[in-house]
Amino acid sequence: WNINQDGSVVGYYETEDGRRHGFIAYPTTPSAAGYVYESIDVPGVDFLELTASSDFEDYAGNTRDADGKEVGFTLIDGVFKTYDFPGSQKTQFYALGNDGRAAGHAMDSEGLYHGVVLENGQLRRYDFPGAVQTFLRGINDATGNLTGDFIDAEGVRRGFSGERIIEIPGATATYAEFTTADHVASEVVVGSYVDAEGVYIIYLYYPHDVFSLFNYLANEKHEYVFLPGMNDAGYYIYRYKKVDDIPRSFLVAPTGQTELRFPGSVSTDCWNINQDNSIVGHYDSPDGRRHGFIARHLGRKVSRRFSNTYTVTLPKGLNMIAMPLKPAAPLNAKAFAGLIGSTTVLKMSEEKQGFVGWTPDAPNDGFAIEGGKGYIVNVPAERHFVFTGAPWTDPVDTAPGAPPLTTAETLNEAWAFVVSGHLEGRPALDGYRVVVRNMRTNAVLTAPVQGRYFAAATADLSRRSVVEAGDAMELRVVGPDGNVESQTYRFEVTSEHLANAVLPVRLYGIGKPGQNRLLQNYPNPFNPETWIPYQLAEDSEVSISIYDSAGRLVRSLSLGYQPAGFYNSRGQAAYWDGRNAVGESAASGVYFYQLETPSFRQTRRLLILK
Repeated sequence: WNINQDGSVVGYYETEDGRRHGFIAYPTTPSAAGYVYESIDVPGVDFLELTASSDFEDYAGNTRDADGKEVGFTLIDGVFKTYDFPGSQKTQFYALGNDGRAAGHAMDSEGLYHGVVLENGQLRRYDFPGAVQTFLRGINDATGNLTGDFIDAEGVRRGFSGERIIEIPGATATYAEFTTADHVASEVVVGSYVDAEGVYIIYLYYPHDVFSLFNYLANEKHEYVFLPGMNDAGYYIYRYKKVDDIPRSFLVAPTGQTELRFPGSVSTDCWNINQDNSIVGHYDSPDGRRHGFIARHLGRKVSRRFSNTYTVTLPKGLNMIAMPLKPAAPLNAKAFAGLIGSTTVLKMSEEKQGFVGWTPDAPNDGFAIEGGKGYIVNVPAERHFVFTGAPWTDPVDTAPGAPPLTTAETLNEAWAFVVSGHLEGRPALDGYRVVVRNMRTNAVLTAPVQGRYFAAATADLSRRSVVEAGDAMELRVVGPDGNVESQTYRFEVTSEHLANAVLPVRLYGIGKPGQNRLLQNYPNPFNPETWIPYQLAEDSEVSISIYDSAGRLVRSLSLGYQPAGFYNSRGQAAYWDGRNAVGESAASGVYFYQLETPSFRQTRRLLILK
């Protein structure tokens, strides 16, 4: 019936019971509408319930271990760690301070909850005085106070912040979730409470027992309403769930409120709003996975540009896919694998004229994901998810998903594959590379070592098999000078490896053999010179003696004191110029060469052929 100067609209509406109500509708402001969403994922983790963040874009929340047990996690400086309170049925985090402390609660063996605080990498228990159960939901960076609620021996739930108890008069239960304060005297606690009729109402609690109440949902039947975050600008978020509806989250700005929802998600839960108005939480994708997200306020124009969505379905197994939209933040292989839920990502390298692979156990974020290029991914189950972003400046043809593999193919062969792993041994591995050979096909892959990690990738874009179950993969580590720096490793490809399109390995003893060995000289036969490779399991004096077929000493090569290692390449192996002790060329025939250390001796045969 009327529009005001500030854009607000007034009128009335009728409910199903025949009553007529007045209303005022505020326009959404730039601070409420101009958000761009970025998914936060950890490769290999299908349940990432992000519930807390710091001002430095570090995160905390809950995930599930290999047995399905709920445990807390932190994601600080990109490092993902999980925490399980000893003896608990589950551990949950709901707060993260700028100092790295996390807080939440854990359920004991009897089903009772106790607060837990993560400090310096260790969990400690926290119980509010006199509480039977304690739930921690917030950490105040200024005061260090813990915020939450507790249940006493009579079953009454009250909020608290620090030592202060918060109880709304007439409430049947009071929840305290967050504090905002520069010092104790100005501490403001936010949360919700349940009135005598079972209705949840949002509150702000100020010092001296002053309350502000917000009952946005008084005329709706809902299961809960919680207020988990507020910033100094007066913006706050609340989460609620109506009966027979999905969970929803809203941002409340000074002039109104708007629903926040990750594009294409089944449901969205917001858990924290930062001082820059960015919002973090988690969302559920159509394939049942739970992802973290951050929503950044970049204004209406930018948010409209990046609000496009593209729904993707990937069948189980190997697929080819391209980025249909330009994301708001650049994607790398790690973020791409987390969003898709893939076990590996491969790209074609024009520079190397071959494939480059990345797996979730890599110590880095991998290569950049670019528009207009196709990528090979492997998913362990069918995936349904949504890309969000802006149209590319130049048209991009989206690479189609590969046809789903049959069960037999999935178990017995793959058209793309990665052999990846970590090296243990030498302190520095810069310039090292790993050579992988398929003993059945004789195909050879080479991958550089980066931070002790390597990923040797291969694929056939016509989708012909490149590896089969039962294939033996032979691996060697080569140093910067071409010297072989390891024993020869052999691993068998199994159906499980094919299902993930990855053979994960760990190579031990790089640079230090397990035993002394004298190896065959090369070339052999030779004329006039040859190289004699060997390996030492320990530091020792080394000499090599050469004898003719009658057992007479022809030449002695004193190599001196040598550290343990592999002496294989021409720059490392012992060298013989084919001459005797007086400099004369040895005649054609069979000779014997013997490696000797104080604790080891071995002899082999060589042939001079002129």
